[in-house]
Amino acid sequence: MAKEKIKKDSEEIKNIMQEGQDNFIGEIYEIGNFQLQIWIRGPHDSPYKSYSFFLNFQFSNEYPQVPPQVTFMNKIFHPNINILGYIYLEILKDDWRIDYTIYNILMSIKSILSKPNLKYSFFPEASELYKQNKIEFEKKAKDWAEKFAIFEN
Repeated sequence: MAKEKIKKDSEEIKNIMQEGQDNFIGEIYEIGNFQLQIWIRGPHDSPYKSYSFFLNFQFSNEYPQVPPQVTFMNKIFHPNINILGYIYLEILKDDWRIDYTIYNILMSIKSILSKPNLKYSFFPEASELYKQNKIEFEKKAKDWAEKFAIFEN
């Protein structure tokens, strides 16, 4: 069942991309039966705009009963993403529902890139800087993006 659900979710994303509904998603790559890599663009209302990142989705054979493990492959300075790329998203933890799709996860990631959820800090240095000095946070986030992400013009 997991393979079929992953395939169905991937097709949904490809259809959305073809329709041009959202340019957040750049491309989707099937790495293996239970692994996808997805290229995303930083949202325009974030310090990550003009940069692209790669996400790794690792699924278990229990998907969709169990959420995938999703990590950033590029380092990113963000309160909800730790230095190893692990993302804290409620929908990937306690709020997971079997009717969620990969697209739902991607839209949640897009949302926290624009507006971090400070209730769930996963990178204390980034969280504190965001709380204390948002301008400096955005500068540091952009500096990290310049070093570790892919620049798009």
